[in-house]
Amino acid sequence: MTYLLVFALAPLTVLAQQNPFGSPDDVKRGNGLFQTHCSYCHGASGEGGRGADLTTGQFRRGSSDAELFQTVRHGVPGSEMGPVRATDDDVWRMVAFVRSLGAVGVHERASGDPAAGKVVYQTRGGCAACHIVSGNGSNVGPELTDIGSRRGPRFLEESLVNPEADLPVNYRAVRVVTRTGESVTGVRLNEDDISIQLRDMSDRLRSFLKDDLKEIRRDKPSLMPAYGSLLSRKELEDLVAYLTTLRGER
Repeated sequence: MTYLLVFALAPLTVLAQQNPFGSPDDVKRGNGLFQTHCSYCHGASGEGGRGADLTTGQFRRGSSDAELFQTVRHGVPGSEMGPVRATDDDVWRMVAFVRSLGAVGVHERASGDPAAGKVVYQTRGGCAACHIVSGNGSNVGPELTDIGSRRGPRFLEESLVNPEADLPVNYRAVRVVTRTGESVTGVRLNEDDISIQLRDMSDRLRSFLKDDLKEIRRDKPSLMPAYGSLLSRKELEDLVAYLTTLRGER
């Protein structure tokens, strides 16, 4: 009975701990371990794929350090994710890296005017044509309802100036040209040897048989323009400031 009690309580001991390996060096080492053990399913930057997207900072089986440790150490029963083959110290380092994915610079302060930035978002930027905020907008690009709780000003500015720097795999662009000359650009949703499905720029789902296509082009990965050359410096700073205020429904 004593043995069984100790065995049953062991995971609770882990759950009560804070991550003892959270230094910048540990995060860097955790990145290397993540690439070895996790990137095949979760993507090199945690953007998801075969496995869940880890960049949101919210995790289905708990978001504390200890709960993340348990998930990585023991896997997820009934899923493809099994226990990781690594030491406890290295599991903690992977936890530190995963934690860093979900909160990139969120404590930084933006220098712009959020109210002016909202105007840029709604008028000058044309952002609502591709993104959703609180139920309004389009699904062509990633939803931004809570982007301010997940990304800081520097990351957001880089995403505006160089959209291809950190592009989620499920938002990569594709252009198909049919044998009749129709050209359709959108986000690739699915593809096999026979067909390709995409969401076009009008947020419509389209499906094409490859035998009916003249070409499929992927040479421009992002549909989003580089706003560094389209907006003034002040407009860019204001837009970033507005985006940092988007922290989800309260």
